[in-house]
Amino acid sequence: MENIKVGIIGSGFIAEHHCAVYSQLPNVRIVGLTSLNEIEAKNLKKKYKIQGEIYKNYEDLINIDCDAISVCVPNYLHPQITIDVLNSGKHALVEKPLARTVKEGRTMLDAEKNTNKTIFYCENNIYAPSFSKVKKILDDEALGRIYMGRGKEQHSGPHSAWFYKKKEAGGGALLDLGVHDIACLYWYLNSNITHVFCQTSCIQERRAIFGRCEVEDNAMGILYFENGAMVSIEESWTAPGGYDMRFELYGTEGQIKVAPTFSNLLSVYSEKGYGYAVE
Repeated sequence: MENIKVGIIGSGFIAEHHCAVYSQLPNVRIVGLTSLNEIEAKNLKKKYKIQGEIYKNYEDLINIDCDAISVCVPNYLHPQITIDVLNSGKHALVEKPLARTVKEGRTMLDAEKNTNKTIFYCENNIYAPSFSKVKKILDDEALGRIYMGRGKEQHSGPHSAWFYKKKEAGGGALLDLGVHDIACLYWYLNSNITHVFCQTSCIQERRAIFGRCEVEDNAMGILYFENGAMVSIEESWTAPGGYDMRFELYGTEGQIKVAPTFSNLLSVYSEKGYGYAVE
């Protein structure tokens, strides 16, 4: 098995997840870290027994000998850092959302094409076992034609101040959580979205130590798909009591509900062989 050398830009919450997963892969070695927070970077290096060096700036990291680099930084930094990674001859693993705007995203994809390197967009939900099972059931056409559905994701709010700042984040709950729902629904239904309706609001304008919330902390929308399906989405940063994510899809010959945050519960009914099933 070929060994893969990776670097990580960032040292916060999501960067630690990348460190944790990389450290469990026998053919992957973290060869470098860079962060504005030297203490966090040192803690990650110690906790995950990283042999690579800690670099003072990302420009030094992207020029070392490695295959790919995880971009785990605030949204507003995604475009420039990702483009610099690609131009250095490395593949880039970029956290969601890809960018704050369509224009920024297209600039990044142009760089991917021009450098012949790959942007791996980190939409983790499509790799979750319960979601993959939903996809298989849909591909088996066990539910018939999907005509309606619902996607929902909520928690009590992010853990860093930049999430609540318009310039740095680009958006709030809809951009932070909605990207998961929209990506999964697009994957599930294999159909383009033709038009949308959405309403947003800010319920908790003051966010304790994080200051004023400049973006939406709640959003509800309806996505209309080319194949005729109509799906609602609900995103919230103001839901106490823990993280919740779920999907419901209704077809002409069955229905399916999945809530992976609650013991990977998946329930399905199909007139084409599944009957009633709960996992």
